[in-house]
Amino acid sequence: MRCASAPLIGGLFMLAGCAGHAGTMYDVRSALLQNELEAARAILADAGRGTDDLLFALEDGLLLHVAGDPELSNSRFEFAERRVDELYTKSITRALLSLVSSDLILKFEPRGIENFLVNYYRALNYLLLDEPQEAWVEWRKLASKLQFSREQGDAPYLDPPFFDYLAGLGLEGDDPNDAYISLRLAEAAYRERGARPPADLIADLMRLAAYLGFGDQLEVYRNRYGDLPGRAHGWLPDGWGEVVVLVEEGLVAPIAEVNAYVPIVRERAAVALGEDRDGQLGLAELLAREYRAGAYDGVTERYARRKEVAYVLPLSFPVFGRGESAVRRLTAVIGSDTVEAEPLLGVSDLQRASFEDRLLGIYAKTIARAIVKSAVAAKLREEAEEEGGEAAGEVVGFLANVVNLATERADTRAWLGLPHRIWISRVRAPAGQHELRILIDGGEEHSLGPLDVYAGARIFLSYRVF
Repeated sequence: MRCASAPLIGGLFMLAGCAGHAGTMYDVRSALLQNELEAARAILADAGRGTDDLLFALEDGLLLHVAGDPELSNSRFEFAERRVDELYTKSITRALLSLVSSDLILKFEPRGIENFLVNYYRALNYLLLDEPQEAWVEWRKLASKLQFSREQGDAPYLDPPFFDYLAGLGLEGDDPNDAYISLRLAEAAYRERGARPPADLIADLMRLAAYLGFGDQLEVYRNRYGDLPGRAHGWLPDGWGEVVVLVEEGLVAPIAEVNAYVPIVRERAAVALGEDRDGQLGLAELLAREYRAGAYDGVTERYARRKEVAYVLPLSFPVFGRGESAVRRLTAVIGSDTVEAEPLLGVSDLQRASFEDRLLGIYAKTIARAIVKSAVAAKLREEAEEEGGEAAGEVVGFLANVVNLATERADTRAWLGLPHRIWISRVRAPAGQHELRILIDGGEEHSLGPLDVYAGARIFLSYRVF
């Protein structure tokens, strides 16, 4: 269904149809959980792009990546990146319309770490296409986005160490200096979070510091971490290569819609129903804080029967759900090397942090919109009563409330094909062809097929488990 903004009333009612991405992706995710990848793509294709062409490109690009079509996948992600750039110049008309309808009138924009994941997937796609130079471009774009985020003072959830770590591993084949910078940023990010970096990351830093002649920094890392165990002392034995295995498991937590009710007590009704917009915005912010603190838990429409309550605002708020995890333990095996994987990127956790960081603003905007709609409805009813009597006022008031309810929908749009977590395991083998296996929870085994390992080289391999 294509959503329109004109004529106004018809367009507002059609917003309910624009909220269909979550419903479509429920079916897509159900197919993925049954390992029916082709069915998942067919469901997404049947739903069409609608107005969320960017969101469609992200979802389809990821499904194509998992399906092993890196070229078409990257064409989808390239389109998505162009659309993100275009959306920096936002439509003023749509932004104003969202103040009287819902945020669904606005074009979807990636949130949290979604922008970083675009370059992560594009780099992996280029490596599958045997185009390492193009992959290096994507690792650098990723590093640039991370640096911009830091310069903007963004919250820690927008700067997870995982991305700098991967950028460093990916860039070493092109420029060890750039790789070293990314790895240093990753190490610093782990320490800022009070976490010890992975042993392989520490070893990479020490090895590159020695190779680049940074003796003072090498000594810092030695004093900080001491001796490293076993395999971490050197990168590779002569004639061996390394495989960086990235296992993406489960499904990221979805965003759902819940109904909520906020009472307007009589002492606040004058502000809510008045024409002082600043006063209404201030009241909305106060109500949002009270709602978030749980002051209105259990409130229903019948709440308005209490004498001190003038009326109750019916609202729709987004709520963050739970991710679908598929793995508790992962092990990668190649030749004689067996390495336990580590979950280094909690996609659901980081997206939850991003969601909760903007939740108060969502509450405030939604309540402000409802207050303004109620004030407009009251004014229309009053004017109708003056011209046509009490019956006319009731009809107009009823229709206005119907429009308000029909157009107030929570924005539950998100990139729902993402994994719940991403695990990493770095395994080594002599040059030659080897079978790479993934062991899940110590039992279930997945063969990733024969793999060519090259002496002194690092290759990347991603695998999805639902």
